Amino acid sequence: MPQVNFAGLQLRNPVIVASATPSINVEAIKRAEDAGAAAVVTKSMVYPNAQTGRPAGNCLRPRFMVYNSPYGFDPALFKRDGQFSFYRSAEVYPTPDEMGKMLEELKGPKGVDIPIIISICGKPNDYEEWRRLARMAEDFGADAIELNMHAVPKVFTLDPLFISVVKSEVKIPVICKMMAINDDPTLAGKKAEAAGADAITALGTFPFDGLEIDTEHERPWLGYHGMGGSWLRALSLRYLAEVAQGTKLPLSGVTGIQTGDDAIKYMLCGASTVQICGAIYAKGYKVLKEVADGIDSWMADHGYKSIEEFRGKALQHLNDPAYTEYDPPVRAVVDETKCIGCGVCKDSCMYSALSIENKKAKITEKCDGCGVCWSMCPKRAISMERYAR
Repeated sequence: MPQVNFAGLQLRNPVIVASATPSINVEAIKRAEDAGAAAVVTKSMVYPNAQTGRPAGNCLRPRFMVYNSPYGFDPALFKRDGQFSFYRSAEVYPTPDEMGKMLEELKGPKGVDIPIIISICGKPNDYEEWRRLARMAEDFGADAIELNMHAVPKVFTLDPLFISVVKSEVKIPVICKMMAINDDPTLAGKKAEAAGADAITALGTFPFDGLEIDTEHERPWLGYHGMGGSWLRALSLRYLAEVAQGTKLPLSGVTGIQTGDDAIKYMLCGASTVQICGAIYAKGYKVLKEVADGIDSWMADHGYKSIEEFRGKALQHLNDPAYTEYDPPVRAVVDETKCIGCGVCKDSCMYSALSIENKKAKITEKCDGCGVCWSMCPKRAISMERYAR
């Protein structure tokens, strides 16, 4: 299992539990350690004037929702690593008093042996509040601080003063968790580095306003401001890759990680660690070890002994014409030894270039080379190949 040094923290593997409900109390954090987490970022500590306590509403309906089909969550799809969506609203946030009691137990003789990173979240423009929260986090015994850059209630661009006031107050590592999708990632990374951040986590809970509808009662189900899940991984990967091109700070990838392969994608884009949240809701804490083992297996298969050997390796190709050209002369080709004649490719072809003959897919010159059939084929019997015009 590859060990990693992240912002001065020596970790037994690169898998961290992200700041959310799976790290909201002592029991949850102990479960995370037992399941193989290398570190835990606590649920954000806030002052009591923010949302604390157990939320209540007029309607008896869930505040959280995990689903991967039009009708809810299908475990069978998820077992095949199918993508899922995770929405949440009106979460509980620990107060300083509650966080202090948590850390006293976690750092005690019956506590945990992994680093505890306290997430803090102050109000916009109240820099003194950020300073006080940081001071308390260090005094409680935090191994590092992660800044929830949403602020309370939320902001839409990164404010580097959140970082600089905290750095001036504490000696432990300070990690900036980027949360604003509207920021230019390259510039945001440079701002975080200039403000003194020791590391960056990207990209946190998306500040999109979502909605789900209850068709049975013909009314809104719930409005969401916290969105996650593997369907958002592509957005977060792109954001992190652009951050990596603007800073030399250590990076932690977050959003949409449910397999070792997902984690490797973030590492190829520059991350040295990954953080997991939504997949714990969907699969339980056991997913932490599964991701860590998946990273280990991929590295063994590719001959790597450390993450640094391949970290950021995909970045060199982001602007390489050989990988990004739009109009190469390519066409789909069928490997008949793998094809089972299921017809999925035929149904998905918008160019009428596919047919099924003798239980095998056949592709004509009408093929545009778009690649939809390649992505749909359940047996990976289709490849994309160049041809002479």
